[in-house]
Amino acid sequence: MLRIFLVFLMILPPFLAYGQSLPKIRAAYTSISIQMTPLYLMKDLNLLQKHGLDMEMLYVPVSSRAIQAALAGEIHFLTSGGVANINANMAGADFVGLTATLNTFIFKVLSQLELKGINALKGKKVGITRIGGASDFSIRYALDRWGLTPDKDVAIIQVGGEPELMLALQRKAIDAAVLSEPFSTLAERAGFKTLSDLSRLDVPYTLHGIGTRKILIREDREIVIRYMKAYLEGIYLFKTNKELALSTLKNYARLTDVSVMRTVHDEYAQRLIRNVPYPSPEGIQTILDHLAKSRPQAKGLNPNEFIDPTILKEIEDSGFVKRLYGR
Repeated sequence: MLRIFLVFLMILPPFLAYGQSLPKIRAAYTSISIQMTPLYLMKDLNLLQKHGLDMEMLYVPVSSRAIQAALAGEIHFLTSGGVANINANMAGADFVGLTATLNTFIFKVLSQLELKGINALKGKKVGITRIGGASDFSIRYALDRWGLTPDKDVAIIQVGGEPELMLALQRKAIDAAVLSEPFSTLAERAGFKTLSDLSRLDVPYTLHGIGTRKILIREDREIVIRYMKAYLEGIYLFKTNKELALSTLKNYARLTDVSVMRTVHDEYAQRLIRNVPYPSPEGIQTILDHLAKSRPQAKGLNPNEFIDPTILKEIEDSGFVKRLYGR
């Protein structure tokens, strides 16, 4: 604990000592979920100020809206899956993924108890958050794997946020829902049945990461470096201070019992989220291959055009991450 405290009190950038105003940025997170906890820590612990930025963190629960705000210059950094960035760029935008914080499916398919297996989804309604989002892509990919045709064999219903998906399950408005943590565990605790853990498909897929526009990297690279240092520090605190991470998640997810997340935290901290989550061309390629089935313009696109690993590499090469973890 003492080492974490000392890391947090690392020497501030020199310009803070002279009272100069900090560059102002806006960042957005797009869901309430455990993988967002490093961002919640950034906000609650003022990690951006420590790294020389004045940040406003906004909750924008729809990736497409966050992207529109970024295109309008209202948001500098946002969380989004690779799907959202690719769709925007295919329409002429200039987004790049700086990380692949989660580089596989992490959703579970929770259902009413009467569904006996995957094949029982045929003729049923499955709820997702948003058409075109990560939960939509994940279930469509999985249905293809299972030999079921999305929208024909299985109706895919846009419901809204994950709390709304939980409510739709409880009211039996849908037969199953695609949920991430903490809501998949909460649904299990409420008595719903886990039909599938999509993370076990072991598919490389850029589900969640930090994105920005290429123009910001070109014109204000130092701001991008500072933001990503704060984000890597948020990951460090998430992975090494379980109690802090869970208490922070509890506030944002409005959990009454954080004990349900203890095992889940270990899974994310030890297996799913890496210390330095470099963006993944393989994770982007999975998306491009799937999109090409219905959108021919996706065929032949270079996955490296949608990512920029140089920011994390510059930070790692500086020794910043080694200093964080005391190596």
